[in-house]
Amino acid sequence: MQAPADPLAQLHDILLPDAIGWWPLAPGWWALLILLLALLATAIFYRRRKTLRNHYRQQALAELFALDALAAEPAKLLQAYSVLLRRTALTAHPTQFPVDIKGEAWLAWLDHYCPETGGGFFNGSGKALLTGPYQKTPAIDFNELRNLAETWIRKHRNQWQSLPGKTLKKSGGEHA
Repeated sequence: MQAPADPLAQLHDILLPDAIGWWPLAPGWWALLILLLALLATAIFYRRRKTLRNHYRQQALAELFALDALAAEPAKLLQAYSVLLRRTALTAHPTQFPVDIKGEAWLAWLDHYCPETGGGFFNGSGKALLTGPYQKTPAIDFNELRNLAETWIRKHRNQWQSLPGKTLKKSGGEHA
């Protein structure tokens, strides 16, 4: 018998298995996919709910900007600002808004539900909402008042948002 010349020449390469396909997915990937879809659905749900709950703000801002047409009649403009703020407040707090509120208590209420105004209704240009509609030519800064009203509409707390740690005081039958 003849001895093989080179025993290593008779060896062949190792056969590799076929590449593993990505489909069907492993159970862990299915769980991750379901979790991501659930998170996406939850994010969409909460975003839509927030948008619907704050839609009245967009309507009020559009009406506020439309009130610029009344600039020639300051008393009517002040009255329209007051009515717009009341309607917005009633929409924001349908069960908590004291509809009989008036005077300085009304201004304090506005400041309480929107601390970002910095007391501008009770101590600032917002005071014109009380006396301005009854004057022939009220002497106030309408730009400042419009900015104050816009700030209140954009940033006030509604019934779904928490208030800062302040409390309202009752005095003489009026709500503060």
